[in-house]
Amino acid sequence: MERLVTVRDIRERYGCTNPTARKYLRQMFHYENPLTAPEWALMEWEANRERMPDGIGNRRKAEITKRKDTGRVIVPRKRG
Repeated sequence: MERLVTVRDIRERYGCTNPTARKYLRQMFHYENPLTAPEWALMEWEANRERMPDGIGNRRKAEITKRKDTGRVIVPRKRG
């Protein structure tokens, strides 16, 4: 059986509050009681939210596409 993503997992992944994490989970295919979603639904939801930045050149687009295809992920973090 595939791993289920919980509110706690979403909260830790995105650094958000419980209500925001619940809102994100309800935007994807999910189960109620307890509120969970399959991991594939999370990956699909994230993929649907991706978009290419406006106003960049072809060279930069190719670089971004290459990183996406190789699986390297850069997650911006706030230092504080």
